[in-house]
Amino acid sequence: MKLTVSACLLEMALGHGNMINPRPRSSHSQTFDEANKCGSKHPYSNATQPGNYCGLGCLGEACLYYQIGCFQGCGTCSLSGKTLYPLPSDVTLAGCDADKLPEPTLGGGNATHEHEMRSYNIDNQSWKGDWTKWMPWRSPGLAGKGNPKFQPCGVNSGALASQPEPPTSTHDVANGAPGTLLSMLPKQEWSTWKAGSVVEAEWAIYANHGGGYNYRICKYDGDGSLTEECYQKTPLEFATPETEIRYKDNSKAPFNITSPTTNVGTFPAGSQWRKSPVPMCNCDIGINCGGKGDEVAVQEAQKRVADYSFEAMVRGGKPSGCTPVTRANCGIDYTDNCMKCGNSSAWDCEECCPGCTMAKKGDYAYCQCGKGPSPGKQGMYTSYKNSHFRPGQTSDLCPSGVQFPTFWDEGAGAGVVGKGFGGFMFTMVDYLKVPADLPAGQYSVSWRWDCEETPQVWNSCADISVVA
Repeated sequence: MKLTVSACLLEMALGHGNMINPRPRSSHSQTFDEANKCGSKHPYSNATQPGNYCGLGCLGEACLYYQIGCFQGCGTCSLSGKTLYPLPSDVTLAGCDADKLPEPTLGGGNATHEHEMRSYNIDNQSWKGDWTKWMPWRSPGLAGKGNPKFQPCGVNSGALASQPEPPTSTHDVANGAPGTLLSMLPKQEWSTWKAGSVVEAEWAIYANHGGGYNYRICKYDGDGSLTEECYQKTPLEFATPETEIRYKDNSKAPFNITSPTTNVGTFPAGSQWRKSPVPMCNCDIGINCGGKGDEVAVQEAQKRVADYSFEAMVRGGKPSGCTPVTRANCGIDYTDNCMKCGNSSAWDCEECCPGCTMAKKGDYAYCQCGKGPSPGKQGMYTSYKNSHFRPGQTSDLCPSGVQFPTFWDEGAGAGVVGKGFGGFMFTMVDYLKVPADLPAGQYSVSWRWDCEETPQVWNSCADISVVA
């Protein structure tokens, strides 16, 4: 059996998604229509990068509400750094000691269940060993535990305002501000849930990142404030073991898959979390594994990352993204291509890694590193030994294999060539139990996606009414 999509692409260490139903505040009342499709001549999307944030997985640029620099067992997200391979210094920025982080709790100590729930490097065949053990998904819900500043509805741009991360163009809160400050949607757009009933919840991927998710609910108090602690008090349970896959372009009839779900080793204790059912390709970067993927797509992604950095500088920020690396570490991550930083800006480079050439944009210099993976990046693209293909299965999308067995043929990869990020035309629909003893009133529902490939947590929040 052959996967039918032709190739995959990943914006290096960028990945995005959002809840669709109930409609979150961050969707800004947008629906999936012609203006919201990727490539539209009249996009709703980002003013600095027109049309980039689009499609099912980023309605209203909802996928730009998240947090970076989050680690399992660490209460603070640093809101800086998207490195594929975090260093102890990255953990320090998040207020933790890398030597004292707890062991991952995913699977609750059962190795077989942990393997079932892992979404990345599940057989530990990477050249870097078990390099995802610090990532949020390895201890679902534990990143941000006990931190009143952890944002249950994400942060506009996912980072500090000084960082070179693109903010939304449709925002009604400042760059770097929490999503809890977004204006409520019109009351007629709220969902109504009945206590004791079973309801739908739906999410979509803009660019893949592995990991898993859960849903929680928080009742508004007198001042309408929303906190992570409030949501943690009422995690919602899945009503069925299945997730329904819906193709919004009607190219396929809806169908169900059995989704790996766990309630052991999670926080709050006993809360249910579900693995994202869409595997990426079987190497650390999740694309172009073994050098057989779409190198042009990789180059386009690298250029976009560089553009974001320059857009941040144009806005007046001086991001702290340039850190000089030694020759041995050149190319370990997509920002690690500079061996000597300049003085005019933190992203200015004066000496590039071997194999890279200096490029200019305005007053700033940066490094371009040729076509495809540079020699220093080969480890990121080295295919794992296990392909996780079914007997006879092949893939133009991921020629060397996938991170875990596919649930359906098109359900793999990071994006869709020809459509790019936002090219996934399907959503994931889960059925949730509304607690029977839930008092009537106004609530907020938070969808939380803990990633395994990178130290990131995505969130979307929706206003709903609960009736008796």
